[in-house]
Amino acid sequence: MKIKLEKTNHRYYCNDSNYYVNGLDNFGLAEYDTWREFKEAWLFDDLTIDHDYNHCFRFDIKEKYNHETDSEISGEYSLHLYFMLQRKGNFVPVRINTIVEDEMNEVNIYLKQCWEYLRKQWVEFQ
Repeated sequence: MKIKLEKTNHRYYCNDSNYYVNGLDNFGLAEYDTWREFKEAWLFDDLTIDHDYNHCFRFDIKEKYNHETDSEISGEYSLHLYFMLQRKGNFVPVRINTIVEDEMNEVNIYLKQCWEYLRKQWVEFQ
């Protein structure tokens, strides 16, 4: 199954900030304008990541929001990834402000890797 560039409909939200973080030592929200910027900061050339250190446990695709009109911007999307840096116990939400259809193949490859990692963590239920 391939993920589509459309708003996800998950049962409950995940916060875009870390409640326990403030100030300049921020392991809170990491923000990138594009998928490319995120890839350069987090992923290896083959779209992999060290899941043991940077465990992405959830994603949301959201329609962009116009705060002036208090409404969603139809057809424009952002990608939200939620990480647990397992070695240090840090929760890091990541927002990629603009995601477009041409990037969805790479996003799909990456998210499938995250799903496989998560699934293997629950091997006792397989």
